[in-house]
Amino acid sequence: MNEIYPNFSEPKFIGQLIFEINSWIGRNFFKNTSRITPTKKSLLLDLGVGANYTNGWTHVDFYRNRIRKFWKSHPRRRLEIETDLRYPLYCPNNVVDGVYSGHTLEHLYPNHAYNLLKEIFRVLKPGCWLRINVPDLKRVVDFYNGTISNYKYKYGAEAISNYTQNWGHHSAWDEEILSKALEISGFINIKTVEFGKTGTDKRLIKEEEVRKYETLVIEAQKPYNKAFA
Repeated sequence: MNEIYPNFSEPKFIGQLIFEINSWIGRNFFKNTSRITPTKKSLLLDLGVGANYTNGWTHVDFYRNRIRKFWKSHPRRRLEIETDLRYPLYCPNNVVDGVYSGHTLEHLYPNHAYNLLKEIFRVLKPGCWLRINVPDLKRVVDFYNGTISNYKYKYGAEAISNYTQNWGHHSAWDEEILSKALEISGFINIKTVEFGKTGTDKRLIKEEEVRKYETLVIEAQKPYNKAFA
């Protein structure tokens, strides 16, 4: 079976438990690590940064594993903001100059994903942009149906299973549903853009080349007349 579903196994209970404990500890005892504050320079947020660090950005990701520190050295990453993206961002209204989020939304259940989009809308300055990318469900379905080739996977069902259930994925996205979610959240000028090349705010183009084969990229703007009080 490993030849059919490589690296595909059920999530471990202990890993999920540690994640929730770290989130609880962070939200209750390390709130300062979650505070996003305005700066004199442009405030650009990368939400769910992973390893995609870029100079001049404020990198945001889930709380570090503090439990692990008790028995094993844990090298500190260059992470400015620790938070739990399932909860509201610890950030004032209308202070962020641009947001990038790569391959993060699919790790949230739909209700949390929609809430995050609304939070991004809230913290952006009017007129500023969000650039977001996710694994594209349409590409997987096209591969399954035989309309595209040269995909990462050998079998169509394997590709769909990996996309929808593996790697901690909890939601699936294509251009239609992500665009609608952005529209409902209040964004305008929603459009699909070319991976790593095109975009209205050039500063936000920071896709990781390794993800090009599977990725849908969409940009959206907060209207100028939608400042929060």
